[in-house]
Amino acid sequence: MTLERGALLYNRYRIIEILGQGGMGSVYRAVDENLGVDVAVKENLFITDEYARQFRLEAVILANLRQQNLPRVTDHFVVSDQGQYLVMDYIEGEDLRQRMERTNTISAEEVILIGAAMCKALAYLHSRNPVILHRDIKPGNVKISPDGEIFLVDFGLAKVVQGSEVTTTGARAMTPGYSPPEQYGTARTDPRTDIYSLGATLYAALTGVIPEDGLARAMENAELTPVRKRAPKVPRRLANAIEKAMETDADDRFQQADDFRSALLSASSKTQKLVEDDFTVSPSPLVPLDTTEDAQNSESEDDIGEDLPPS
Repeated sequence: MTLERGALLYNRYRIIEILGQGGMGSVYRAVDENLGVDVAVKENLFITDEYARQFRLEAVILANLRQQNLPRVTDHFVVSDQGQYLVMDYIEGEDLRQRMERTNTISAEEVILIGAAMCKALAYLHSRNPVILHRDIKPGNVKISPDGEIFLVDFGLAKVVQGSEVTTTGARAMTPGYSPPEQYGTARTDPRTDIYSLGATLYAALTGVIPEDGLARAMENAELTPVRKRAPKVPRRLANAIEKAMETDADDRFQQADDFRSALLSASSKTQKLVEDDFTVSPSPLVPLDTTEDAQNSESEDDIGEDLPPS
């Protein structure tokens, strides 16, 4: 059930607006009435006892994350017969999808900086014990602040890997064009899954076109159109790095996010000598141009949700 504007959730969070909707729930902007700050509230409508147990376990893990390109998770709770909720920092600005719509395509240098910042976030997530996978990297989940800082947002599909076991907080979702073949069905995913999705996100930012779907490519029903065929001015090394990240066989991709970051930074003479704190881009508008609910929800409608039991 979608929460109405003005509703008070958990006797603390006043709903301001819906930021996005999908088959598994909504993302809201709300005011924390205890602290007087804006927050983002991620809803998961899967509320079985097993999902609720896993949600609490993983929410505690996510709440302990501290990395400059990740919003903090500040609260988590379950509302009986309603849903599970994660509360995170609300990041002002526009997401990468909105920037792409505003500018059509993103410059090679900005794509490198965005990719490098995301690789830093992924390297941190993948180095946790237990390992954390994001599983839903796409332009709508890359946020750019009014200061030009870059954030990876929306941990609603995060997966925590403990030894050989995998637990999930809810359904598995695939976004055609951005999800690798192994994310469909019940195949096992690992950090290289996130690397593929980041590569696909950068491909779309550079070319203005969502890449051919990973599952269709794996089944030889489609081929990836080379980056430079769609955008001939893209540096060859940058195109090669993105296409390597998007290999259908995970063994052929970059095996670690740090390797992908190094390849991105070395693709341009302007970014080869950057230090880690240089990963910012041109600031976003304080108020994104497409603030209607239809625009905010447009990418979520591309998600395909599967009700899968916890694995």
